[in-house]
Amino acid sequence: MFENRLTFVRRGATGAVLALVLTLIAQFTITPIAWASIRQEPVAQMIAVVLPDGTEFTVLTTEEITSKTSSEGDLLTFKVAEDVIIDGHVVIAKDTLVKGEISTAKKSGFFGRGGNIGIRIDSTTTVDNQKTKLRSAKGKAGDDKTGTTVALVVLFGPLGFLKKGKQAIIKPGTPIKVFTDEAKNVQVKAGVIAVLPG
Repeated sequence: MFENRLTFVRRGATGAVLALVLTLIAQFTITPIAWASIRQEPVAQMIAVVLPDGTEFTVLTTEEITSKTSSEGDLLTFKVAEDVIIDGHVVIAKDTLVKGEISTAKKSGFFGRGGNIGIRIDSTTTVDNQKTKLRSAKGKAGDDKTGTTVALVVLFGPLGFLKKGKQAIIKPGTPIKVFTDEAKNVQVKAGVIAVLPG
């Protein structure tokens, strides 16, 4: 009788394990179908918008730049001041980072000569993560890099450039006008139209 009970218990345990295995198999076969039905969302339609060469927009300095501490080749970071919109679509988003570097840095010298700083604007990123080259002049200046250099001289600079002692100082948040240095086909979501401020 004890053996019969043991056999029954074993059969019961085997049945429970079999039921558990069948349950797991059912879950693994049904779940992917359920996930597939959940994931079948409509894919956003994308269209290409041309970002023309020479498109003008403004970037802002993010740190203080001074001729006293800057050296040629120092890397700089700016940010895009406002959305860049083409045909109602944002192609470069506000606050996107812009890369640049110090092209020249001259400390103040004798006879009252003030310091000056030259900044080269390099590139930024479109909304579809394409690197886009920039320059600081409306027209191209040939193959040399003079067209991508912003000459920021304290004595003749715009508002926001200060003369402190005789060093050139550029405050954070100073606007600098830049231009795209190449044309790009930017992929944007169709039907999403940006509204211009004002």
